[in-house]
Amino acid sequence: MIRRAAALVLALAGMACAVPAAAQTAAPQPFAGMDCELHVWTLGRPNFVPKSNAFFKYTPPTAEQLADPNSTVNIFAPVKRTEALGEEPLRALFPGAASVAITHHADVIDMDVTPIKAIKTRLTPSTAPCYGDLVLANMYAIFPNPDAPYQQYGLGGGLIASAIAGGDRLVMDFWLQQWPGAKGKPQVYRRKNDTPLPHVRPASAEMAAAVKDSADANLAIFAETVAAKRPR
Repeated sequence: MIRRAAALVLALAGMACAVPAAAQTAAPQPFAGMDCELHVWTLGRPNFVPKSNAFFKYTPPTAEQLADPNSTVNIFAPVKRTEALGEEPLRALFPGAASVAITHHADVIDMDVTPIKAIKTRLTPSTAPCYGDLVLANMYAIFPNPDAPYQQYGLGGGLIASAIAGGDRLVMDFWLQQWPGAKGKPQVYRRKNDTPLPHVRPASAEMAAAVKDSADANLAIFAETVAAKRPR
């Protein structure tokens, strides 16, 4: 577990550093000078209602929880997470683009009606030559040691030091389709990654900030993965 946590910490530390100039120069620029559109979505089961059983009791969120931005139900809501993704890692999905117009969609793609593998066309009627759909296909947090003492986020080492203490992490599964031109088939990429979470108090401003940082780190890793897989 210590080795795993250390590896995750090193990966997150790398996200805080700029990509080396040589790597930037070598990366393909398929969107050079183009005005692009990126539409951001979540995949889920919007009409599914969990049922209680002998092992699980479902309790609907209260009005107070839904209104509280720091409640667990909001911090880990996939739509909330995609809405809060940073513009810099989103724009990194279009290297060389003159501009990237980003649209976040609140409606969830119903996986029971449209599985991710069934998506073959643009998810909006846009005719922009440079276009992409980014879908958060899955997201969950892992808390292997819930009894670990809480850390103060942003103090005493911040995110990296706290990640070692708790071993918590955020897992995100991204799927992307892109058209670098008006014709031809889209380029499609998918990757699931995880980054450390500091072990901070649930349903708190510290947890909200920690999850946002971890989500942006996951997206940055995904952008690097896409760049490495693009045809040269």
